[in-house]
Amino acid sequence: MNSNRLNSARSNPARTACVALAAALLCGAVPLAAQEAPPRDYGEVTAANTPIAAAYIAAYTSRDWDALEPLLAEQASFRDPTATLVFGGVESQGRAAIMERFRVGYAGITHMEFTPFRQIVSGDVAVAEGALHWGLDLGEGKAVDSVTPMVIVLTLADGKVIEHRDYVDYAPFLEAVREVRAGG
Repeated sequence: MNSNRLNSARSNPARTACVALAAALLCGAVPLAAQEAPPRDYGEVTAANTPIAAAYIAAYTSRDWDALEPLLAEQASFRDPTATLVFGGVESQGRAAIMERFRVGYAGITHMEFTPFRQIVSGDVAVAEGALHWGLDLGEGKAVDSVTPMVIVLTLADGKVIEHRDYVDYAPFLEAVREVRAGG
């Protein structure tokens, strides 16, 4: 009788495929269901992340690295894809590397003041759009001052910033650099 069932399954490929599909779905569904986290409340997540995002943006735009550091997750990432053509690759992985970039790489910044036009926190994402008034020491007694449009995007998890992305229009900065270097 077992051989008849085996022969029957071989002679009915549609039935075999259906049984295989059902088995695969059942096997796959159990781990997925077991891994699903309970739904999070949008309002609660947003309310919890709003003061963290505000503190981080304030610390970042005032270069208060000691206040910023504890707000970063250990495995956080920082990136400014808009700076690549201006400063080369601007990307750091991990809190230690990010803090080194800020403390050492930003040391030539003479001042920074961010004027926000709009700030939102929506769940795990915070966005700040505004104008960054900043100066940079070019060396040889030359410094540049500019106001650049800027967007800061943060992703938060477990009360920490896990991703920080800057998007800056560097055209005003580059124009100011040209003027300074030309002696104007």
